[in-house]
Amino acid sequence: MSNIKDKAGRIKRLKHDETFQKVIAEIKERQATVFLDAHSVMSEIERAHDIVRALNEIENYFDTVLAEEAVYDKNQGDKETVPWRTRLRLG
Repeated sequence: MSNIKDKAGRIKRLKHDETFQKVIAEIKERQATVFLDAHSVMSEIERAHDIVRALNEIENYFDTVLAEEAVYDKNQGDKETVPWRTRLRLG
């Protein structure tokens, strides 16, 4: 099995893991409270922004790996799974 397929499989399991999803959502929610708190100082807001950006970067990386798998499957002519265009939307 290709390294691309292995990596994509690990990413899918992690991305769809309920605990992982809850952790990411909770961290984002905590950072949102910093933005909404009128008493937050600029350094707290900047830190919260950096954390949200980092989490988004992780999610973007996941999407990139899954897109690479879809392109790999398309190039290999893999017809046994979901079509690559559909997979790009589903992640």
